[in-house]
Amino acid sequence: MTRKKIKAGKASAGKKDLPGKKPADEIKKEINEIKEPDKEPVKKMEKRESPGHWKRWWAIATLVPFTIAFFLSWYFGAPGGYAFASQIKVFLLFLQVGFVTAYFIRHDLKKAALHLWLTIAFLWALGLIVPFLSTQTNVLLDMSDISGELSTPLYLFISCLTAAWILPGKWRTIARIICALLIVVYVLIQFTYIGYYFITHSLISINMLLALAQTNLAETMEYIQVNIPYAGIAVGVTAVLLLGWLIYHNSRFSFDRVESVSRKTWFAMLGLFIVNLGLCGLSIGGTRIAQVYAETYETLQSFHDFQKIVEARRNMRIKDPEIIEKLKAAPDGVYVLVIGESLTRDHMNVYGYERDTTPFQSQAAIDPHYVFFNHAYSCYTQTVQVLTEALTEKNQYNDMALANAYSIIDMAREAGFHTTWISNQSRFGIWDTPIGAIGSACDDQYWINQYVGTDVITKDYDTVLVPYLKKVDPNNRRQLIVIHLMGSHVSYWDRYPSEFYHWSEDQGKVRSTSEIMNDEYDNSVLFNDYVMGSIMNSATNYLHADSVMYFSDHGEQVTERPGHNADQFDFTMVHIPFWVYTSPQYERERPEEFRMMLERRNMPFTNDMLYDTFLGIMGIKAAHYDPTDDFFSPKYDKDVTTLMTMYGNIMIRNDVEQLGSDKAANDAAWNQGLQDRARASGSDEFDWSRFKPVKISAKPMPEVENEGLSQAS
Repeated sequence: MTRKKIKAGKASAGKKDLPGKKPADEIKKEINEIKEPDKEPVKKMEKRESPGHWKRWWAIATLVPFTIAFFLSWYFGAPGGYAFASQIKVFLLFLQVGFVTAYFIRHDLKKAALHLWLTIAFLWALGLIVPFLSTQTNVLLDMSDISGELSTPLYLFISCLTAAWILPGKWRTIARIICALLIVVYVLIQFTYIGYYFITHSLISINMLLALAQTNLAETMEYIQVNIPYAGIAVGVTAVLLLGWLIYHNSRFSFDRVESVSRKTWFAMLGLFIVNLGLCGLSIGGTRIAQVYAETYETLQSFHDFQKIVEARRNMRIKDPEIIEKLKAAPDGVYVLVIGESLTRDHMNVYGYERDTTPFQSQAAIDPHYVFFNHAYSCYTQTVQVLTEALTEKNQYNDMALANAYSIIDMAREAGFHTTWISNQSRFGIWDTPIGAIGSACDDQYWINQYVGTDVITKDYDTVLVPYLKKVDPNNRRQLIVIHLMGSHVSYWDRYPSEFYHWSEDQGKVRSTSEIMNDEYDNSVLFNDYVMGSIMNSATNYLHADSVMYFSDHGEQVTERPGHNADQFDFTMVHIPFWVYTSPQYERERPEEFRMMLERRNMPFTNDMLYDTFLGIMGIKAAHYDPTDDFFSPKYDKDVTTLMTMYGNIMIRNDVEQLGSDKAANDAAWNQGLQDRARASGSDEFDWSRFKPVKISAKPMPEVENEGLSQAS
């Protein structure tokens, strides 16, 4: 209504209304509407845009989940402090989640708010997997660990969401895709936790990652075939991809910004994104997988440092002339050290197993020149961890750094012994180990497995090692020969030729998976016994060795899902064979060492002390030798109360089945059994005429060249 009309209305007030004109009261009403508009729409607008309304939602969406997260951290975490810094990190996370929730509610985007919290609930459930499994596996996590697990997936999501809100529209989809991919990786890790728990009933640890780092593709496939059905893998992969798609689909509302922002707000959100990246990194660093990875990396780095030290030590000699003179004064002798693989004495007939898996060793045990030890233990359940201590100064009972530890090869060469390494184990490849570095310090080296770095070829049966003993000069009476077997490493059926298939005797019998594994393992043990007989034939009758020592790196648990995973520790994994042969001449010239062997045949021993023990046998005692760790030294000071395994985490006295109250009676029965068999045989000397070579139909390996230092010119 114009101002002129209003004035006209005033001028005609009091006069009679003309036809077709509005009454005066209607005109007044219109004037009042102009001065005072309808108040109802104002009330509705105030109700929708009231700051107090969405701020209350912000507070609720921040404090309620934070309180729940704090309770969960306290419930699952071990006692010992509230880790306030980690709780602040979680609070800042939910402060942002609360803001996004309030933002959606303020703009009446209820569907976006609902999908946001569905996504958060799903990610939160993923974050609870490790805390829950820790309670099932007796693994202690503190509140900081729990908050890291709970906040990591949410920080991944909120960081991507912050990035999307500062990007133009077409780039937000890319941020959303990246978010979905990151969550898929996280889901895959959590599924790995679950799968590993169902297989091993334990939480992923450094043991698993170290084993993975030392395993090639073929061994990984063998492990999967034995332990994980392909159907289970297919279901897992499908579930991961489906969940990734759901995250992508469900988050579409959250990644759409409703309104444009000012330049000042944009820079503020950019700063928030950078802060979120930092907090996300802190959260990831607090997860168990990150901590285990860091420990694994540190351990592998120590192995790498040791390899570099060994390489440098080739040109590094002990310089003290007095020590050198004492080392070279060690008596002459030809010594052979044989390293077995994955052999538990619990499946060896010579140690009381019911099947005749060790015909050679059972006969050797009654020969007076062999001493079998009844309670030898491995210091760990994995090859590299064992042999880095068994072959060097470092052991469970000293604090020596591996990089500073001399090896048996180092000391033998310092004492003027010619050294030879014959191996059917891997030397090079992505799973390089310090064992290869130790062997590479030898004067002569024969690495039989020509496929190292890509595969473990099953035709390389351990019998191919035996002919290389004939390359050793028997006239050189100052020698050390190390033989590293493939032994009974899984898959067992690939470790022996068909000529040694003995169990199951009834091939028509339907067997369970556990029975099949047991039969196959026993066949590999039977073949390993034959290999040892062949080695001893050459060592005694060709090399005329003064002493031969045989031990296994670790044992094996033979079940439906066999192996030697430290996370599934069982004492059978550290029950190992250990025996020593000594020649009649050695026994005459070194009666004290031989007497100690006989006296200690029933005493417990851990193979990380083999370094000092073997140097003692060789008489190399002038330097880098500790008699308290020499099993055959009068100064040896370990017993059942102090001996340990698993790098000092388990006391062997806890093996009550072997070392409990029945130990003395069981030892006496075992000793008596050996004596009875010796008398029954009519002769206690080993009869080599009864050891018949077996013709193996496997294709012979090609000649392997000597790669030792003596060939470098």
